[in-house]
Amino acid sequence: MSIIGKPVSASLIESSELVQPGDVNVYGSIFGGNLMAMVDKVAGVAAYRHSELNIVTISVDQLVFKSSAPSGTILSVKASVNRVFNTSMEVGVRVTGWRPGSKQEVLVCPAYLTFVAVGPGGEPVAIQPVIPETQDQIRRYEQAGLRREARLALAAKLKSHP
Repeated sequence: MSIIGKPVSASLIESSELVQPGDVNVYGSIFGGNLMAMVDKVAGVAAYRHSELNIVTISVDQLVFKSSAPSGTILSVKASVNRVFNTSMEVGVRVTGWRPGSKQEVLVCPAYLTFVAVGPGGEPVAIQPVIPETQDQIRRYEQAGLRREARLALAAKLKSHP
């Protein structure tokens, strides 16, 4: 029995960026908003590659700045679809960087973004399932379900406490 859908590998995308002097804050590291824009763009491409539909960003979870990226850092932004939930999907992103003069890559920022596919009138439309292929993809698939449950529980709790 085969599952209809697309493998995670079909959504995998990687982009590289060089942190320029105009991209940094007063401390000399990449401005957080610039990094967030890169993350959203690459994640959006992964979501589109999987769904082949118009998509919109609904939420950004756990975007955590783990390490700085000073001017001259070469950033690698990798993204793929972790899981599909009917009309929405979670995309996992991992940003790493090679700092000037360094021989070691560092984790700059992981993040999880949720996208919804929309039709011509802006209404949500169903997305084909994603098929995890490796143990790591299966783990990310299962963890995406836990993150979704937590997001929905928090939204319900906040709604009941105006």
